[in-house]
Amino acid sequence: MAYRPSFYLEIGRKARDLLYRDYTEQPPMHYHYGCCDWSYDLALRSQICRSTSHEINDNNQELVGEHVPGISAVLRFIVPDPLSSKVELRYLRDFLGITAGIEGMTTNPVMSFSGVIGSSVVSLGTDLAFDTILKNFTKCNAGLSFSSPIVSASLTLEDKGDTAKASCFGLINPLTSTAIAAELKHTFSQNETSLTLGAQHEVAPLTVIKARADTTGKVGALFQHQLVSKIFLTLAGDVDIKELKTSPTIGLSLALRP
Repeated sequence: MAYRPSFYLEIGRKARDLLYRDYTEQPPMHYHYGCCDWSYDLALRSQICRSTSHEINDNNQELVGEHVPGISAVLRFIVPDPLSSKVELRYLRDFLGITAGIEGMTTNPVMSFSGVIGSSVVSLGTDLAFDTILKNFTKCNAGLSFSSPIVSASLTLEDKGDTAKASCFGLINPLTSTAIAAELKHTFSQNETSLTLGAQHEVAPLTVIKARADTTGKVGALFQHQLVSKIFLTLAGDVDIKELKTSPTIGLSLALRP
């Protein structure tokens, strides 16, 4: 609906997915054997239900599960990286989207909270994380988003105000999923600015290619094919053209996305 803003994760998501999703990045903790790195990423999303009692006749009652409007739960587990795992509750209603959860399946969990106000066109939000052991905020982000079916843009402040990002996404041809995206990033503490550009195109039915490049000299490309319904095979690669003596990174992934 036009008056529901979605959640903080959706701020700048279209550009972020085009530029970074399905490329060769691994979580900080991963398996390593020989020249290969790998990990497993499992994410589940469920609508919250409640049990209500309905009388069938004078002596019998029936328990029926009903969806609680606007509330859902998200579970994500990354093996072998427990710090990247999370459990989260989400609540969405008119002009408001809220999430609260726990990040890191360890003895030192991090409590997270995010809130967004606005609509599906314009929204403003914040994303916080609090370390329960150190008693301090490990994350404090804020973002502003504009979204439409063809063009979307966002402005975010991350790393406790040390990093500013501006991103935009443009859909060129919906029939072939042709789109472009750009992200401008500035780090105040290091006084560094970088620009990342990317594009995607459906070269054949169920087959998409993507490419990206940034001003630091890194270039990447991706080939993705849908094998069967909701199962995707992806081949991706990255190379640093400023360090040609280093070997390029090549990755292969298989994903089930219901």
